[in-house]
Amino acid sequence: MFVCLGVAGLLAGCMPGTTAADSDNSAGKGPVATDPATMGKVTLNVVDAFSGGVDNAWMASVVKAFEKKYPNITIKRTPMAWGDAMAALPLKLKSANPPDIVPANNGWQSMGTLVRGGLLLNLDNYAHAYGWKKSFPQSILNQHMFSTDGKQMGTGSLFGTPVARASLIEVYYNRSLLKKIGAKVPTTYAEFQADLAKAKSAGITPVALGNSNQGGITEPLFSLMNAFGPQSKITEFTYSQGDVKIADTGFPKAVSTLKQWSDRGYLTTGYAGVDSADAAQSFANGKGLFHFDYSGSLPLKPGQSKDFGSFILPRADGGKPVATGSSAANFSISSKSKHADAAAAFLDFMAGEQAAELAVENGTMPLLHPDVKAPAGDPLLSDDVAITRSISANGTSVPYLDWTTPTLLNTINTTMQSLLAGKSTEKAVVTAADQDVSAFAKTLGK
Repeated sequence: MFVCLGVAGLLAGCMPGTTAADSDNSAGKGPVATDPATMGKVTLNVVDAFSGGVDNAWMASVVKAFEKKYPNITIKRTPMAWGDAMAALPLKLKSANPPDIVPANNGWQSMGTLVRGGLLLNLDNYAHAYGWKKSFPQSILNQHMFSTDGKQMGTGSLFGTPVARASLIEVYYNRSLLKKIGAKVPTTYAEFQADLAKAKSAGITPVALGNSNQGGITEPLFSLMNAFGPQSKITEFTYSQGDVKIADTGFPKAVSTLKQWSDRGYLTTGYAGVDSADAAQSFANGKGLFHFDYSGSLPLKPGQSKDFGSFILPRADGGKPVATGSSAANFSISSKSKHADAAAAFLDFMAGEQAAELAVENGTMPLLHPDVKAPAGDPLLSDDVAITRSISANGTSVPYLDWTTPTLLNTINTTMQSLLAGKSTEKAVVTAADQDVSAFAKTLGK
């Protein structure tokens, strides 16, 4: 069979898979089958976090396409809300009859913990059989790798695979409001800052943001970090490679800049009491020039796409824009699965070209396949497809900073909320993040 995946950055071409690796499954090596048609009648139990909207539609279409191609294999889905799935995985995987495939989230919050508990299958044998370590871009491979002792992220063996859908933090903009202030899509950081001031002067909310549920801070914060910090340092810090401190990543400058935006009235009035979902809806209703969020996350009605566009926040030094991004989901196989070969075949299919085409058909950003084109008449999706192509060509993606420890996201959100309320300092935010990372490193024996 063939697997079509990426070559550089986030996307690229095709190559044939092989039929065997060279040792046993539990150790990540051993002969494996890669032709689903020869595997007999199999039912795969799959837990996913695609419980609604375009996510559910995409997953359902992928399952339908796989079962049509391989009618001997049945996919039995258990869709769950994201938070519920993450909370349930440890118990599900420890049960006597665990699901075959689970959406173990990248980083220490989920995948790292499950690897340390021996609950996920080492996929090195399948990586060899399908050619994943050659065809997946290294930036994507690193996001799914841990040392077999579970102490090091971003290196070692493969414990998960991506799907052919991207999830990037981007800046959405309102086309008519940008025109109203006499501006074009900013291509420099200075232009972006100028647009914020122009919007404020025109009585337009510069950045639609809500944070009553601590759900709206990290998107602009991580984007600002990417605008200021070296790409290599952000990656090395997240994966705990070398002696990189959070001060080296652009994080302190990002913290101070977001505080400045708040002080200057660039954020939604009363944003501390506004839910992040409500802020996104307000932006979709035309109340705000910019909005930082994940790709494909705007609550748009049919036909609204023409009113909005997207871009990656430009770098302050004029370099190529850097995006925090990954696959929209990643899947792992239970270490107890009795159908690992069939499960790996489904993982391979979810990363394939047909899955990327189904992503676009469902109106969401593809991954791993640069030749997939957006349909005519959907300018926002066209922007998203162009972004993934650019990020791929330039190799300018970084992992999510909060993957660094199981608790860093909560630490950042809590301390930033205190800072923006005027109850803390920028230094306190950085210090708390440093302490969180240091404390976790000690639990790993580092």
